[in-house]
Amino acid sequence: MRVGIIGNESGLARRLGDAGVAVVAHGVEAVGRDPAGLVHVDRYGDFFAQLEHPRLFLLDLPPGHAIDRTIDEAYVVMEPGDIVLDPSRSYWGDTLRRYRRMRHRSLFYVDLAVLGAIPGSVILAAGDERGVALAMPLLRRLAGPATAIRAGGSGAAHYALQVRAAVATAVRHAVSEGQQLLEAYPNEPAAASTAAQLWPAAPPPEPGAAWILEDAIHLQAAIPLLAQGIMLELGTALDEQRPTDASPRSGGFVHPDDIL
Repeated sequence: MRVGIIGNESGLARRLGDAGVAVVAHGVEAVGRDPAGLVHVDRYGDFFAQLEHPRLFLLDLPPGHAIDRTIDEAYVVMEPGDIVLDPSRSYWGDTLRRYRRMRHRSLFYVDLAVLGAIPGSVILAAGDERGVALAMPLLRRLAGPATAIRAGGSGAAHYALQVRAAVATAVRHAVSEGQQLLEAYPNEPAAASTAAQLWPAAPPPEPGAAWILEDAIHLQAAIPLLAQGIMLELGTALDEQRPTDASPRSGGFVHPDDIL
């Protein structure tokens, strides 16, 4: 199996190469010994000679305008039926717009939520059923002993990441309040060790949680607990004089019915 990778935001090309997937990479600087099967190409058109149709392309790019600029340059040299996989933490509305643009040229745009390290992660894939099916052999290989599933139509995987980030924020503050209650016990509490047995470790912060507030209003979803958790996170950040989550996105909310 051979796939194309564009960009090197997270070092995905080398992780895939080390996992035994042959990689053709653009925008990945050669440093030291490349994993077996990793080939560098200088131009997007060079992918044609290295990959078999339908081609699989992974975007290893930061969220925001970098993805749109890359699509502007790359998709004109792709052929109908090629599949672009986006494992970034992009805002799902941006994903919908990219999906629509790629679909106009009969290209598949599949958004991914990678929950864990590759290999061995759970992978959610979203997009046209045919595009996801074509990507599944690669995704199941990356998931390893875990699983890869179709999460729904375009944008659903990136949307799920956003919801996960909001839930993680609320859980983190709930666990903190629980430990405060344990510490308030008046008879020599062992609060830290007790809390470690009562609840799992508080999840770390994830980008994109704040986006859920605007989306919930537009989608008419009542989320008082998640909204409170996000506001508590904002208050904590202000008290600590640290920046809050400002994940980049290319555009605002867009209803799927209005764009697809």
